[in-house]
Order: sequence, then structure tokens, then C-alpha cells
Amino acid sequence: MSRIRCGGFIFEIYANDHPPLHVHIFQGKRFLGRFDIENQQPLDKRLKITQGLRNALRKCGYIE
Repeated sequence: MSRIRCGGFIFEIYANDHPPLHVHIFQGKRFLGRFDIENQQPLDKRLKITQGLRNALRKCGYIE
């Protein structure tokens, strides 16, 4: 498992997780959802991509 803290969010990637390649997103201890890195879109309908989250994903290299 890889864990990165960035912009007030915690991003986790599991080595043996199912495809597509995605990141689990937390804010503190609260799970927000999963983001599909390959297709650049949320995997969960409940995940709202705010400007702060978009900036954090970009800073960590998950989106262009």
C-alpha cells in the first residue's frame, strides 16, 4: 500500500487492487471515494471533485 498526504487529503493505492488503476481518497479519517486514474473520472458516484480535490490530485500526479 502506498499512502500520500497532499492538499488536506490522503490518497491510498493498493498494490493488489482490482482494475482499473485507482486511488482511494480520504479527508482525515473520512472515506470520500475512489478516483479512476486511467480514465480520469470518479469510480464512486458519491465522490464530488471539488477544486481543492482537483488541485490535490494534480499536485500528486494523478491527473494532468
